[in-house]
Amino acid sequence: MERTFIDSFRHYQTYHNWFLDFNPLSKLNLLFALGFATMVAASWEFGLPLCVLYCVLAFCSGKGKSFLKPFGVVVLIFGFFTLVIRQFSVEGSTVLFRLFGVLPVTQEALINGLDTASYLLGFSGAVILFFATTQMRDLMYSLEKKGMSHEVSYIVLASFQTITDLKKNTAQIMESQKARGIETEGSVIRRMKAFFPILGPLVLGAISSTEEKSIAMDARAFSVKCSHTFLRELRPVPLYEKLVVILVDVLFLAVVGVRLYQMFG
Repeated sequence: MERTFIDSFRHYQTYHNWFLDFNPLSKLNLLFALGFATMVAASWEFGLPLCVLYCVLAFCSGKGKSFLKPFGVVVLIFGFFTLVIRQFSVEGSTVLFRLFGVLPVTQEALINGLDTASYLLGFSGAVILFFATTQMRDLMYSLEKKGMSHEVSYIVLASFQTITDLKKNTAQIMESQKARGIETEGSVIRRMKAFFPILGPLVLGAISSTEEKSIAMDARAFSVKCSHTFLRELRPVPLYEKLVVILVDVLFLAVVGVRLYQMFG
């Protein structure tokens, strides 16, 4: 078991999934090009199928649950409420049906709402899918390989890691406070009373963790002005991955060209 663990660092770090193994910078280019393309197109015929593609990619990479939970909230906020607001703000003459027998739902307002919601969901889905399928340490490693300072890389990575650590520590502190008889569930007032007993250990734990990290950084010669080595290495970018990114970039430029032609042609 120990030999297998050691040997795993002698090879390129992979996740055995074609989409998860995409280079973080390639994935960033791919998803953000698609996201900006939906904003440029501003058409539900382009944006809604792209949202379905995001869901397919999330499930193919095994991150369907972690993607759908935040994306579902975005769909509810941006999608549903945009459609409702557009029915009141956009005038239309073609009435499709009357909601609850009173509110007229017009074709013009519905299409306008779908167009607006599609590019909001298209860009938001790209951002959510990127962070759901990309580890920040891999992204920072790729940026360091491109010339980013290791100080900046560490600050960004530590910021994201701190959020994760605080969430885990909060859950642990709440469980320990429950064991001591402190009520942490129930009404809003009861939750507010339980907030202060949780806040103290959480702040002290964060301060202790910061001190431990600074000692570890000194022990590893973090501030030395020379090239740093890496325990993990990502695989080189294969040819097919480069071709996919180029095709998506060409698609983005084509969408921009068509949109400019529609506006000024």
